[in-house]
Amino acid sequence: MTAIELFAGLGFIFIGTQFLTAHMKLVAGAGFHRMAARATGHPLKSMLTGIAAGAVIQSTNAVTFIVIGLVSAGAVTVRSAMPIVTWSYAGSTLRLLLVSLDIAPVIMLGIGALGIVFLMGGERNAKYRDLIAAMLGLLLLLYGVELMTHAAVPLRSSQRLRDILSWANEFYLWGFVAGAALAVVIQGQTVSVIALALVVAGVLDTDQGILIVVGANLGSGIQTIIQGAGLSGTARQLNVYQLVMKAIGVAVLLPLLMLEHYAGIPTVGALVRSLSADPALQLTGVHWMFQIVSATVATAFSTPLLALLERLSPQTTEEALSKPRFIQFNDGLAALAAVSMVEQEQLRLLQRLPSFLGQVCGDGVADAARTPPAVTGPAPGVLRKSGDELIAVIDNFLKSRLDLRNQPDDLDRLMRLWNTNQTLKALHEALAALAGGLQTLQRTPAVSGFATTLAESAHALTSTVADEMTAFDDGSAALLMALTSDRSALMAGLRETLWQRAPDLSPAERQLAWDTADAFEQMVWLLNRYAVSLSPAATGT
Repeated sequence: MTAIELFAGLGFIFIGTQFLTAHMKLVAGAGFHRMAARATGHPLKSMLTGIAAGAVIQSTNAVTFIVIGLVSAGAVTVRSAMPIVTWSYAGSTLRLLLVSLDIAPVIMLGIGALGIVFLMGGERNAKYRDLIAAMLGLLLLLYGVELMTHAAVPLRSSQRLRDILSWANEFYLWGFVAGAALAVVIQGQTVSVIALALVVAGVLDTDQGILIVVGANLGSGIQTIIQGAGLSGTARQLNVYQLVMKAIGVAVLLPLLMLEHYAGIPTVGALVRSLSADPALQLTGVHWMFQIVSATVATAFSTPLLALLERLSPQTTEEALSKPRFIQFNDGLAALAAVSMVEQEQLRLLQRLPSFLGQVCGDGVADAARTPPAVTGPAPGVLRKSGDELIAVIDNFLKSRLDLRNQPDDLDRLMRLWNTNQTLKALHEALAALAGGLQTLQRTPAVSGFATTLAESAHALTSTVADEMTAFDDGSAALLMALTSDRSALMAGLRETLWQRAPDLSPAERQLAWDTADAFEQMVWLLNRYAVSLSPAATGT
């Protein structure tokens, strides 16, 4: 019966933890996103936001991955997000504190109260559904600890268990190793909760419980690395930062614990025993101490730590291309400054258009038997994805500016920039399709010459437009309109020549050649539309 009760207690702990963290993450949701974005750049606000997030969401891994999403979206930087992750650990100790308290009557009253809420259909209210589910998770977790503690009490009299623990105690660090290993598979604080229950039941001694708590913290950092295995660049930096913070805590506390055990010098264990005679509160104190030590050291050495993270996980090309360099989300900006920021970002997008064709232009590309030209610059897929992300940032910035009170002239400028942004998005789509079609056509001898002609023409045209926009003057708009004039007659002639020279093309090859030519025409038309937007009539100058 004892084994069944222990197993049931573990089940309640696991289910309660999952319910609590999953639903509190939803409760925090957009509110935490806003808090994090507003707190960045203010050390005290960032610290309080981190503590609050850890206390509410009760999962530092969940907090980290939410913040990683903000970093990936360009809403915050790694440097400004580090304090939030750092101090979320201090807030997450709240769960362990609740578990360490003897509040069995409160748990039973809470379960009864939630039962009444469910009876009245409260869980069907979308506004409170997640909060109710999170409270249920917390109560199940607390009940699981109570059940496990009472079920484990008879184990104290087991001679076999005493023999096993006596053998294990010959290796002082077994608790640390066990805690770290379990936390790689199970949530780190859940391991600490289980250890606390076993210590309260008298199955484990306090010293080994403390070592399990320290090991579980390290294991949770390793678990974060495993969960974020698919991350790269700046998104991975915060992931690695969690492990670095855990390593800092271990590097400080574990030697002190070993010094206390082997040399008898009072350190961590003596400190928590002087604060409370309750073993549960002692373990909670060590867990809290671990977080505070890690956070304090990490805060003090934030600059070298950031440099280390940047070396371990440098920014990817796609990230560099997708993040704005000039835009600042600040409602206090003057309209003229906002317009200038957007124009500079859009010029960045325009200047990278020739790069879409970098892999299909070069000496000898018309000869399918030769080695393809060396890759020059980012791949079209990377350019397309990063361009879409930057365009979305510009869109959001323009929408935020349009929501403000604007003078008629400023409103016209902002709307013109928004229309230009849509043109740039369509240009990215057209050039990505064109580059993809050209790469395939160049591998087919019968149409490789046709593909090379289109590639060189598109590259020359986009390069000229980009150069002209970089050195824009009074005659640039008229020149760009002339360069991007209608080429439908020319394209019709090229197609006709192609059909005559390659009558044996398969239907699929013929369709691809047609689609690629259409993408070229669409690119020219969009460049012309861009040029028209620069004309004096369009700009109001």
